[in-house]
Amino acid sequence: MKMYKITNFVIIALVITALYQVNELWLSGSSSHSFFSLIMEKKPEAVQLNEDAFIATRYAVGDGGGIYEIHYPQSSMDALMEQSNEILGEVLSDRSVQSSLESVDWKVILEGRSIVLQYDFPISSSEFFAQYKTLKHVEEMDGFDYITISPARKTNENTIIWFVDSRGGTCVRYTSAKSQTAPELYENLSVEQSDMPYISTGQRTGTSIIWRNLFLPQWTELPYAYAAVGQSATFEGSDGVNRGALENAVKGFFRNFSLDWSTRDDNGNYIFSDSQTVVRYYVEDRILEYYNYDSYGGRGDITGALNGYQVCSTFLANDTSLTNEVYLANIQRRNNEWIYYFDYIVEGIPIYLSEEVQERIGSRHAIEITLRNQMVKRYQRYAMDYVLMPETNKFLDIQFIDALDNANKTYQVHIEEKVITDVSDIALGYYADDGKSLELKWFITLYDTLFVTETNTENIPADSTGEDGGEASVESE
Repeated sequence: MKMYKITNFVIIALVITALYQVNELWLSGSSSHSFFSLIMEKKPEAVQLNEDAFIATRYAVGDGGGIYEIHYPQSSMDALMEQSNEILGEVLSDRSVQSSLESVDWKVILEGRSIVLQYDFPISSSEFFAQYKTLKHVEEMDGFDYITISPARKTNENTIIWFVDSRGGTCVRYTSAKSQTAPELYENLSVEQSDMPYISTGQRTGTSIIWRNLFLPQWTELPYAYAAVGQSATFEGSDGVNRGALENAVKGFFRNFSLDWSTRDDNGNYIFSDSQTVVRYYVEDRILEYYNYDSYGGRGDITGALNGYQVCSTFLANDTSLTNEVYLANIQRRNNEWIYYFDYIVEGIPIYLSEEVQERIGSRHAIEITLRNQMVKRYQRYAMDYVLMPETNKFLDIQFIDALDNANKTYQVHIEEKVITDVSDIALGYYADDGKSLELKWFITLYDTLFVTETNTENIPADSTGEDGGEASVESE
């Protein structure tokens, strides 16, 4: 790899230098009514919460000490999410709520205890606040990708909620002393000691250098020891496809399952069908696919993203072969259909499919669910099982700062020489290729290009001349 001193990385270099300088400061001392019920009950005296709330990709919990815990929401809410939902309703329904349009300052937003919801897909302000006619500044921000709630410590003290557009650098701040739930949430926002502490890249610099992932792990001591993840095909054993396991899984997609409905095509793929439903298992690609040929008439369109998310969550329970936890990675609207994308997680860390796997299954995500008129039209899952290996024998010794610097260098050499001003995302995850086990990698998106970099210097090829993590591999975004 061609190496040379990067003299034009003024912005990135300054940020990297600042992050190094405050490294020890960051890590020193690191030690009800639900949102769904508000929607369903439709109490006339309460303002109905918008249906897009809390379909977050992930959320972070901070107790004010600079260290955070990262959680991936599942189909059912935990106590923190339920309390957050109630606080959101209490604040936004307060007719005396104070509001202001501000520039984003993460130092201020995250200076106290808080819960931060992060979205990897844009949330429209006009849709979200459609039922809050009296709220100010709504029309001044097109959308947002973070919601931060800083709950009051005591009743009658101020609770603050920020809706942040991290790309645009603006936020709308709402302040209210009317939340009765805030003190309870405040007491519950505690962070346990962890061997993988997360920090905010924007808390010490004021603005986030990464608009799509504000929270990243940072270690005081390296190397960090971890366990690899083993993978195996859901319906395959030592002798090939386990027909019994496949049939048991397929039963959940039919009201009255019959083995007489099963056939195999010329390629050896399994097909189960009745008059309106077809379920296929593509052996070579390891794809389980459900397709409903219903006419979808007379049911009315899905009115919001949460309604569709509830449909997806209910449908996922039909796939009894799904053993791993999943999280909502993206939502798209195409004409009269909603498409929901889910990915696997293991022990709180996401699994990213390699480019080769994505091309083979025809999707960037492990699960796709297509809805039309409140029904699941199509369901596709990359049918793999992931489990943490028992041995903690893998090691990480490359921090995200070094991985970012390496991706910048690779971009300059292989794509274009220019100042990098758009660091879309940095994430740590398991890299799912066709190997036996999965190891941790850094996933860095600069503009529309994804770079996959090593987390351990020992895994860098001997002929690589790169520094601080070697040359990054480039994948299309």
